[in-house]
Amino acid sequence: MAEPTPTPAGASPSAAADEGLVITCQCGGVRLRTPNATPLGICHCHCTECRRQSASAFGTSVYWAPTEGFYPLDPALTAPGGPIGTITRPADSGNTMYCYFCRGCGVRLLHAATLPDGSIRPTVSVKGGAIEDPDGVLDWASAKHIFVRSAVIPLSPTWETYDTTIAAGPRHVPTKE
Repeated sequence: MAEPTPTPAGASPSAAADEGLVITCQCGGVRLRTPNATPLGICHCHCTECRRQSASAFGTSVYWAPTEGFYPLDPALTAPGGPIGTITRPADSGNTMYCYFCRGCGVRLLHAATLPDGSIRPTVSVKGGAIEDPDGVLDWASAKHIFVRSAVIPLSPTWETYDTTIAAGPRHVPTKE
């Protein structure tokens, strides 16, 4: 898979809408930038994989399209000795999931998938906690909750929820009579 160079993050954590938002790890060893400040969507995922990677009750992902300069990543970043490590694993969908993390502090940065035909899935998920959003441009409250069949916390009936993926349709909530 060809991997162009990511857009370098500027010195300021705040970004104009066309410059994107800074993605960084806990130690500051990795600084990337999203292609713009307007994501395709935000999800809080309650699947067991996201709970494990976040060490929390759910994982938050903010989605952008894989665009030149954003994803695929520059091979130098993921090469031995580079700042970003990769874990690959099969997904239930048949896709191969690429999970990128900072080699210095271990913070998960983003996930991307290759479909069974070898093409890149049309979304890259940036881990929510790795995004600097000092101007509050992301609407965290409107995030959809996915894989709620695995949820370990109570879910509000006002949240948009899905038993598995959004593609599978919304969760059926029985009405009380």
